[in-house]
Amino acid sequence: MDCASIPTGSEVKRIAYRPEIDGLRAIAVLAVVFYHAGFGPAAGFVGVDVFFVISGYLITALLYKEWTVTGRVGMFAFYARRFRRLFAALVLVVTSTVVISVFVLSPFGEVKQVAQSAAASLLFVSNFFLEMTTGGYFDEATDTLPFLHLWSLAVEEQFYLLWPLLLITVLRLRSNLLAPVLAVLALASFLWAELLVTNNPQMAFYQMPARFWELAIGGLIALRPAGSLRNGAVPAFLSLIILLIAVTIPTVHFPGIGALPAVAGAALLLYAVHGSDQLGMAGSLLRSRPMVFFGLISYSLYLWHWPLLALDKATRAGPAPLAFRLLLVVVASLLAWLSYRYVERPTRRADPGTSDQKIVVAGLIASVALAVAALTLGQRLDREPLPTDLASATSRDMPANRIRCNYRGDESLAVFPKPDCLSVPDVPLRIVIWGDSMALAWQPFAWIMGERAGVAATSFSRDACPPLLDYANGKRPLEDRLCREFNTRVLDEIKGIDTLILSSTWMPASRNDMQPANFADYAVRLRETIEQVVPIVKNVILLGPTPHLADSAPRCIRASNLDACAIKRSRFDTRTQASRELLESIAIAYDTVVYADPADFFCTDEICPVLKDGYSLYWDSNHVSSTAARSFAVTYLDEIQD
Repeated sequence: MDCASIPTGSEVKRIAYRPEIDGLRAIAVLAVVFYHAGFGPAAGFVGVDVFFVISGYLITALLYKEWTVTGRVGMFAFYARRFRRLFAALVLVVTSTVVISVFVLSPFGEVKQVAQSAAASLLFVSNFFLEMTTGGYFDEATDTLPFLHLWSLAVEEQFYLLWPLLLITVLRLRSNLLAPVLAVLALASFLWAELLVTNNPQMAFYQMPARFWELAIGGLIALRPAGSLRNGAVPAFLSLIILLIAVTIPTVHFPGIGALPAVAGAALLLYAVHGSDQLGMAGSLLRSRPMVFFGLISYSLYLWHWPLLALDKATRAGPAPLAFRLLLVVVASLLAWLSYRYVERPTRRADPGTSDQKIVVAGLIASVALAVAALTLGQRLDREPLPTDLASATSRDMPANRIRCNYRGDESLAVFPKPDCLSVPDVPLRIVIWGDSMALAWQPFAWIMGERAGVAATSFSRDACPPLLDYANGKRPLEDRLCREFNTRVLDEIKGIDTLILSSTWMPASRNDMQPANFADYAVRLRETIEQVVPIVKNVILLGPTPHLADSAPRCIRASNLDACAIKRSRFDTRTQASRELLESIAIAYDTVVYADPADFFCTDEICPVLKDGYSLYWDSNHVSSTAARSFAVTYLDEIQD
């Protein structure tokens, strides 16, 4: 997540520099960095929400003080300060990362993607870019995107376009209504975030209106009379406790109610800092030299740390050792200090001979020019993969209709079923494959069956939605509701077909490869689903589970380290034992149900490898490749026909 673009050093001195705020900033950035580096805390990503509150507080304090002293707000001066504060360090990190990416990433699409995200970052629209091009911030595939973290910088810049104009408008019309107006807008933003968390989680996470309330709360604190709190020791201490809990315990309903602990902790501390000089032990901790140091370099540290971690992940097969990840954090801290000392501080100093208007115009021109340069570079360096490049072929070895015919977890059912998804047009539909994203991956299995029988096949697949009726999939409320509705509709569509193939991960994810606590309910729901399916279709095939590799197959292939992906057969058997026994027992109970176990096709007696007969068995770490699905289909059908 991201370090907010907030004033430090000389800028804050204009409103009486408080080192405790640097200490709070240190807590936020270290939580984020440690979370990304993989050694805790479990909810460290909420450090971004802490930064939003701090940013709203300091920016509002600066603008409000300027208004009270001069009766106006210099807009060009404000945006000139933003460019001096943010732009040089951002350009340094983005440019360095793009250059490194050219040498270490694949020219078959990877460099181009980095260049596109670099352009979006330089134009402060990366939140829109990421929302449109990724499956979500926490999606596994985003771990290798070096500019993923810059979404929040875009959110803040978009906030800065609105906030000064809002303050000026209300101050000019009815200055006494400023706090009530901001409070109402903050509440509206919070309610909007809550609505989006349920109906559009991607937008809730990435878009400024859903994050506005976090920045506005900081602004409301800045409007309070300074020094009005006799002793801030108790609220300061409580705020640290709340923040410790917030960064340690993840919440599900995020960033709505789930963001409240982090926002409340940051707001309570800022309330204490704003109202009192007496902060007790909490103040002593926050003012300590290590805390202030990390607070001062927090912006640069945030900029540097994620590209280092992401590029390492993109070029490494398997997880990085703990010691190496710690080394990357140390390197990021060193680069951050150098950036702060030799880039941030010098560029923040105003040049008396340069007007604010010139700085803003020059910054805008530079942003556009650098963005165009990044896009041009990415386009020129992009190459079509060679037929012999197995890693590139593997990453594309998936159904061609994947985007058109599969449903995302949060996708509405306004169009159901999706058109043009038959294996063969204008041929009677007699075969259906139904399930989560595994059913999408196994789609070629159904296609081969249809080809052999001279009929058409189709797929009904939805991400993270197993083919179980009335089953809670453990996702956000919107996704859970849509999954239930999706499965109910599929049940109506499959009436009278010849063959129904059910495919899924089959066992809910388990961190320690142990049977999850809700497996009993899972089994009940599956049996109830089969009971409703058997009377309305002629035959049912239960496709068994397949291995989940230790890392992405294309990455291990490109790194020439297949062992980093492969897993032991014993581990796979242990992990899937309960679900395989469940599927086998269901097949025994019904004459028209058969269990197709692909385990021996994907594994030897000792290992579950990445490659077989020169092709990859997976397109990522767990979804079977189309080549593997077709090959297994031929093997399976030949066996049952003998």
